[in-house]
Amino acid sequence: MIRIDTTLFRARPESQELTSLDERLGMLFLVRVAITVLIVLLGLFVPAQVGFDVVQAGPVSAAYLLLAVAAEVYRRSDLPGRMLVHRAVLPLDSLYLVIVTTPSGGPRSPLVILFAVQLIAVTLLASERAGLRVALWDTFLFVFIPTLSLSGRLGLLMGVDQVAAPPGPATAVAIMGFWAVAICTALFSSVSERELRRSKAELSALADMAARLEGVHGSDEILSILLGTLVDAFDFRRGALWCGDGDTTYGLVQARPGSAVQAVPVPAVAHVDGVALAAWEARQPVLRRALSIERDQGAMAMLPGAANVVVLPLQIDGTDAGVVFLEHGGNRMAARLPRRVLVMINQFTTHAGLVLRNARLLADRERLAAVDGLTGLANRREFDTVLLREVNRAERSQEPLSLVVFDVDHFKAINDSRGHLGGDEVLRGIGEVLAGAVREMDVVARYGGEEFAVVLPRCDRDDAIRVVDRITAAMLRRADLDGVTMSAGVATMPANAATARDLVEASDGALYESKRGGRNRYTVSARTSEGAGPRA
Repeated sequence: MIRIDTTLFRARPESQELTSLDERLGMLFLVRVAITVLIVLLGLFVPAQVGFDVVQAGPVSAAYLLLAVAAEVYRRSDLPGRMLVHRAVLPLDSLYLVIVTTPSGGPRSPLVILFAVQLIAVTLLASERAGLRVALWDTFLFVFIPTLSLSGRLGLLMGVDQVAAPPGPATAVAIMGFWAVAICTALFSSVSERELRRSKAELSALADMAARLEGVHGSDEILSILLGTLVDAFDFRRGALWCGDGDTTYGLVQARPGSAVQAVPVPAVAHVDGVALAAWEARQPVLRRALSIERDQGAMAMLPGAANVVVLPLQIDGTDAGVVFLEHGGNRMAARLPRRVLVMINQFTTHAGLVLRNARLLADRERLAAVDGLTGLANRREFDTVLLREVNRAERSQEPLSLVVFDVDHFKAINDSRGHLGGDEVLRGIGEVLAGAVREMDVVARYGGEEFAVVLPRCDRDDAIRVVDRITAAMLRRADLDGVTMSAGVATMPANAATARDLVEASDGALYESKRGGRNRYTVSARTSEGAGPRA
């Protein structure tokens, strides 16, 4: 059982969002500058339509722009209260627009469209709440100024003697327009922001999954991380997976988001499921509103009663290796998944397939590094590693450990009579005999050119002798090994040795005794652990 940490699938740190907000506020300053320049140009070219000329709009616009620049400089500094200054400028924007629209009738002014521009800019670049606050402030100004008859004073502020009084219906329409723009923009911005955050979270989950898979080489752990990431990051109801990786088939199920990924028996019919075959053929995600009891028995066994299932093909090195099942639930007739989600989860599966391929290649490379190329047995390097491990285990458990070293008798004569290729066949045949005569826990290695070694955990001297007799009998039954004999030396811990080096020396010494005694025999070491060399 492997627990997936769902905190890894959250969005990126807030520092990135702060940087994005700083850029948006800088763009909001540019909008203020653009509105100010536009008002001055309108006063220059169409004064009759806007109710003021460039001379009248200049002082107010210059004062407003100066305050906006000062606020922007302060916001970009490291001084405290920068966001407070930003919030204080927002009412100033509305006040400036009210002043410049008053000469031409306020709500009836052709410049009233600038209020909508301001609302859209604030909502999109600052926040939805800021846009709603600005709409509320605009409403207050449009109601407050006519109520207190301040339109004339605002006109005098710009040097305009006569201003058009706004009628009540026009003011009401303008206010409703403010709120329509503010609410619609806030709604659309919220939807876009939510989608953006979801996309960021999904990309973050993919990056986090890749980071978690960086040092993982076990297929079961790789598959568990994949399934847990898909279910948790995309909030699927549950998920299952099966994969045939070499000689091993993995079955995994996650019952709900945030739960542990559990290993389950893989149904024997899983590889012929109709949905699996369809996903493999399509090479892309396949959607099924319901699984078929007749055609999808494997999937139904792992996800009983599943509805609205996404089936993802899992490929390793271009071959169909497994399938991922993800249930997103909902009404069978109405539930849908956006294509963006399908593309993203397919990327997750593809990446996991690449990691599985690399893990398989690494395992093959490690296996080849530990295997003798001619006989397929463990090589000398692997033998040294295994022997040291078994010696340490025997010391801890106080159990016997035996080592038998074999040497092919008169191997040079075999090469001379059969040729070097025939000699290689003899070595391969002996390797097969040795591997077939021992237990699964025993290790057979090619010790040297024509020498072999067998590590026998939990075997005392008598057990080791029985293994030698079994090997000798097996060689006699092989027609290709007719006339081939071996000499052997047997040593056991703790009777004959106290360390791995002592055990090798004891078995070697016994082997040479067999050779001196006429070959085609075995000798049990007479050495004692007390007479062995100092412990390493």
